[in-house]
Amino acid sequence: MNDLINEKPLNDLLLSDDNERRILAAPGSRWGELILPARDENPHKSHRGMKILAVTSYLYGYLLLEVLKECERRYPDRLNIVGMVTDDPVNTEAKISAKKRIWRLYNSSQQLNLEKHMIESALSFGVPCYTGEIKTSFFMKLLKHWNPEAILVFVFGQFFNKEIIEYAPYGIYNFHPADLANHYGAGPQPFEDMIARRAATSRLTIHHITEDVDAGHIVGQSPPVNIRMKDGTLTNDVLLLEDKMTGPVENMTAKLISELITKKESGSMGKTGTIDFEQSFSDDEKVYLMRPIESEKHINELPDLSDKLKFFC
Repeated sequence: MNDLINEKPLNDLLLSDDNERRILAAPGSRWGELILPARDENPHKSHRGMKILAVTSYLYGYLLLEVLKECERRYPDRLNIVGMVTDDPVNTEAKISAKKRIWRLYNSSQQLNLEKHMIESALSFGVPCYTGEIKTSFFMKLLKHWNPEAILVFVFGQFFNKEIIEYAPYGIYNFHPADLANHYGAGPQPFEDMIARRAATSRLTIHHITEDVDAGHIVGQSPPVNIRMKDGTLTNDVLLLEDKMTGPVENMTAKLISELITKKESGSMGKTGTIDFEQSFSDDEKVYLMRPIESEKHINELPDLSDKLKFFC
């Protein structure tokens, strides 16, 4: 049984910022917890509109959540982020394939910083956060309590079972930084795939989640993204490639949310089938995505995006 001892470094930081937050054990989970925002964190959240669950972590998950938050700020009666589920790399008991995934490239202090800021991004917006196992009766009760109409996933280290996959009436969608339409980069190491095949470009893919890894119906892809350096060479630095592939995240998240909300408000039911994401990028944005990697320094913590994001959701 998880006794929260391994969560202490994280919880000390979260409570030092706001000691009115509540941290609850997750019965049946070997790691993690449920963290509830304080009453003064976004007390005017409307709790109306399409209910979205974000299952996210790391830089990509942070970007996705920040877009969702801005969309809800602008349209509080049309979108409602009901919860966030995130990786718990700081807890050594967590079974999240940390040794295969992006977490292996960060030390424990960096992992703690990344996880803390991911969770704080949710809590500060009045969104509760769960960090434990998802294949438990406790999580299923939590899922039914949140009752999301759609689920968005970006960087998450657990497999979904059929009950979770089929829960949301408007679907569960995974963002994957690889060109899945051409059968490249499925699995936990898409950037290593780019390096191994000496790719010049790649794409961000959104697809339906199935019980097979990265094998669901492809909803759509970004325009091509140049992953070469200025001199035309391909870096072996996974984190530089990862940074470059953040480029399409904002537009594609906002476009998917716009499509889902429109679908619900029109009275339609079911998953979104196919979206032409490329048409949502301007010519200038496509040119920007095709610019080479200009810096050999990668992002090692979550950026402040408050003045950088633009939306059309």
